[in-house]
Amino acid sequence: MMSPRVVRQLLLPVHEALLRRPTFRFLRELEASQWRSADELAALQQAKLRRLLRIVYERSPFYRKRIDDAGIDPSRATLESLQQLPTLHKDDIRDCGSDMLTMPAKHLTPSSTGGSTGQPLQFYMCRARQAADQAARARSRRWFGIDPGERELYLWGSPVEIDNQDRIKRVRDWLTNHRLLNAFALNETNGTDYLLIYHAYRPVHLFGYPSSLVRWAQVVRERGKRLNNRNLRAVFTTGEVLTPSDRAALEETFTVPVADGYGARDAGFVAHQCLAGNYHLAIENMIVELLDDDGKPVANDAAGEITVTHLDAVGMPLIRYRTGDMAAWGSTSCPCGRHLMCLADISGRQTDMLRRPDGGYAHALSLIYVLRDTPVVRTFQIEQQADLSVDIHVEVERSLTTADEARMIGQMHQQLGGSLPVRINQVDRIATLPSGKHRHVISRAS
Repeated sequence: MMSPRVVRQLLLPVHEALLRRPTFRFLRELEASQWRSADELAALQQAKLRRLLRIVYERSPFYRKRIDDAGIDPSRATLESLQQLPTLHKDDIRDCGSDMLTMPAKHLTPSSTGGSTGQPLQFYMCRARQAADQAARARSRRWFGIDPGERELYLWGSPVEIDNQDRIKRVRDWLTNHRLLNAFALNETNGTDYLLIYHAYRPVHLFGYPSSLVRWAQVVRERGKRLNNRNLRAVFTTGEVLTPSDRAALEETFTVPVADGYGARDAGFVAHQCLAGNYHLAIENMIVELLDDDGKPVANDAAGEITVTHLDAVGMPLIRYRTGDMAAWGSTSCPCGRHLMCLADISGRQTDMLRRPDGGYAHALSLIYVLRDTPVVRTFQIEQQADLSVDIHVEVERSLTTADEARMIGQMHQQLGGSLPVRINQVDRIATLPSGKHRHVISRAS
């Protein structure tokens, strides 16, 4: 383990400078701006919006047409002008992604998501957007007295992180005081091994899926083990809805504050809870709207779809991007004293657990990632029956070959274990809930 001061003052700044990401400059700006008045923050948003619109008008054929059709002058745009532009959907990105770019793709970082919507999506991120998201995350950690470079233990499962655990990345993580444990591999046996790693590593904060952290805590308690929480200051969750019962279980086990964050790989770092429990938006980096089905702003007491304009996503701009997740507006004032707007009742990210034949559980995202990274699959739904067998319903770009199905089923077996029956069903359309939302996982066995 490295000295946190050395990591914070030397290694992390050098790392970000080598990647040409202005993360620490952004962090300093965010630390100051969070105390500004609501009017000052709105003025900052408007200035950044005008800058973004000028850039996309000059460099992106896709957005130039949208701006012209809306009759907007980028140099005079206001926050209200934004509502004249049409919203952006995942299909827009799939169909017109190259026309959205403001710079060659070779200068951008490719990424993908499928997450809670069950719709695979390929997109690109520029360095400014990466820096803005990392700076917002670092600021939220400082709300709990945790500086960059302090020891962080991840209980995580995204293959972007898991699959890239090569030697160079392991060295980098060691140098920057990050340690990753595979949430998808967690079971009753290695839960105790994870505890040994936890005690040896002495993390200052934990980070992971609520369900995985709760399951690990349950394994520890059932084994009669004790957690040494002397160094721990906070537990941070994301990726799923943090239920009151899960929060209570984590607080009981770890005896430190538990704070939840909301974001998405495609939308960016959107909001995070402070010590008072309010979800503060990173409004210096993005404009968030809550819209109804017709694309109109919802009333203050109603839920709407979280729609994001990332003000620092310049390489591949996301302007009025509909995330598919729902929320309502939260408190207009917070005891913490920050004037950052708040969200409340965030939903749409509930992830079911899937039962394994050995009595354990598989995180649903471990299967979602298999389907997300299958190019021919457009939309999918995972349905586990009471007998533990699994039906995978897929809408596809073309008919699946025998090899396609064999590969998918093989990867499912790796996650679920053994010879548990997995059936691939090609369908014309996957049914949605009465609300119109897509439910990506249905488990009748959990």
